[in-house]
Amino acid sequence: MRVKPKNANRFRHEFLLLERQDRERVFEVLKTLAETPVPPNSICLEKNYYRIRTGSIRVIYQLIKEEDLILVGAVLKRNENTYKDWKRYFR
Repeated sequence: MRVKPKNANRFRHEFLLLERQDRERVFEVLKTLAETPVPPNSICLEKNYYRIRTGSIRVIYQLIKEEDLILVGAVLKRNENTYKDWKRYFR
């Protein structure tokens, strides 16, 4: 499957705000998603929308099976606002 950001500018900004170690872990998670779109440690937020955790970082993504595509909506540090209105990342 292809892994692509929903909004390239937002993804780049969020990704570069992470510490180097966190960026490396997120990169590994994205490579894993390309091979296994719904790994055992992912959580379904809603139909075709998932989140996966790597340390304190959350990757929120959408799985589009018909197109063999994974759209990454957000890469965020976990806090009380992480899941508030999470669908805004896919608009």
